[in-house]
Amino acid sequence: MNLEQINQSLKLTIQELVTKLSDEITAKNLIAIQLVEKDEELSLLRKEKQELTELLEVQTKPEERKGE
Repeated sequence: MNLEQINQSLKLTIQELVTKLSDEITAKNLIAIQLVEKDEELSLLRKEKQELTELLEVQTKPEERKGE
């Protein structure tokens, strides 16, 4: 292999690595966005569960009878 072939080979390798790195970073960022969205969704569901639990407790709480 001569010097020109080695340089060309290294340039291609660098180009492939840059492309792969770019793809990996894009995938990581998409996953991070999805994680944030799911975390927000989970927070809303927990809040809704708490509200429903409180409402259920109020609705099923036996009425206090006067005079007892």
